[in-house]
Amino acid sequence: MKKYKKSIFWFRQDLRLEDNTGLQKCLEHSKEILPIFVLDTHIICKFWWLSDAKFWFIREALEYLSKDLAKIWLEKVIVFHDAPEQIIPQLVKHYDIEAIFCNTSYGSYGKKRDEAVEKSVWIPLESYKDFLIAEPDEIEQRKVFTPYYKLWQKYIIQNCPIIPSNSDFLSARGENIVQVKIEEQTEAKDFIELEKHPYFTMEFWKERFAKLPLQNYDDTRNSLDVDGTSRLSPYLRFGVFSARQILGKVLEATNWELPPKWTHTESYVSELAWREFWWQIFYNFPETKTTEFQEKRRYIPWSQDKKMFQKWCDGETGYPIVDAAMKQLNETNWMHGRARMIVSSFLTKDLQIDWRLWERYFAEKLLDYDEAVNLWNWQWGASVGADPKPLRIFSPLIQSEKFDSQAKYIRKYIPELQDTETKHIHNPLKYPLSYTPLLVDHSIVQAETKLMYKQSSIDFEEAQKK
Repeated sequence: MKKYKKSIFWFRQDLRLEDNTGLQKCLEHSKEILPIFVLDTHIICKFWWLSDAKFWFIREALEYLSKDLAKIWLEKVIVFHDAPEQIIPQLVKHYDIEAIFCNTSYGSYGKKRDEAVEKSVWIPLESYKDFLIAEPDEIEQRKVFTPYYKLWQKYIIQNCPIIPSNSDFLSARGENIVQVKIEEQTEAKDFIELEKHPYFTMEFWKERFAKLPLQNYDDTRNSLDVDGTSRLSPYLRFGVFSARQILGKVLEATNWELPPKWTHTESYVSELAWREFWWQIFYNFPETKTTEFQEKRRYIPWSQDKKMFQKWCDGETGYPIVDAAMKQLNETNWMHGRARMIVSSFLTKDLQIDWRLWERYFAEKLLDYDEAVNLWNWQWGASVGADPKPLRIFSPLIQSEKFDSQAKYIRKYIPELQDTETKHIHNPLKYPLSYTPLLVDHSIVQAETKLMYKQSSIDFEEAQKK
């Protein structure tokens, strides 16, 4: 590859210096670099419903990244608020840019956006694999997770570089690289002045990454009343660290055994594989973004009841475990993994409300919102997606008692129940609670739901005969 006098590095979901493939290539093949981040007006207005919390989070991540840029003789990331296909050609022309470097985006909008940018400029757009360990077309397509997981493990043994968590990935960055001088008034200053997110800060991720709860992860990851998960998903989503760095961290805990014997880290590694499984489903079956993956589930007469849906969103269903989880989401922009399964089952199996409604709500609220992971996790929760299981209806009573036995999690987010007996909290059907009335009787609606799903299969079979 030739050496370019001036290049743009376009940060997107890769807000880091360490193990950043596209940035490394840009450093190797450029004399002057303009590091940019674009607050994409298309995403903000149409696709992502950016909340203040997401702005806060991104703002601090970029501030942290700008401090790191000083290590490689650059000044800071320049932030623009515009459509990329509008602002980037202007920058290319105004500053005599010769190449654009970035890492590959796989989402439906991201691919179209990059194509539009490439058509709008007359210079190379160099895109590199970085967001995923294995790209969707690098592993043979599978509709069920277990066979995919076996192929994925084989792939990482053969192809994934072993990355110690304390490595300096910029050791080969080159010398005398400088930042392209830019007119300050063009930057989105209002964005830079936002405050930090109150929970997910850059200091938090550094501490959590250094002390991943690997030893007892399999025992604690489903417990709502203990701090047993990494809570690093927002940082992985925005690329504050890479999936390869997480894998390297896990391999350190297993003494770098290859092939790896995961033992106590198996569940943690499988979460990385689930993320990549959902992206290969997205890649191979893009039409199921808006419809059920399982054809036999496309005949379910989902409810669109806005009042019931809003009660669920606000944590006012009358089932404390469901309501606490929704209040956690609304307060912190994050939700425990087990809680996500509980609330998704309740919405689709108890309230029988369309999974697409909650997918959009989570897209707005979650800091770790990832298009493919969100879509197909929620289809899985609704029992309409890939990796099919027998119809699974979570009992909010059983889930509450099993995963929050002392109701510590519930009381944290529903302080009105602070003095309520624990057995009453776990069983609002038997012991009515005063904080909010029950929306439905789980013991009744679960039977109705089973019939609804069964009828959907019958309707599908009838349609196939015609």
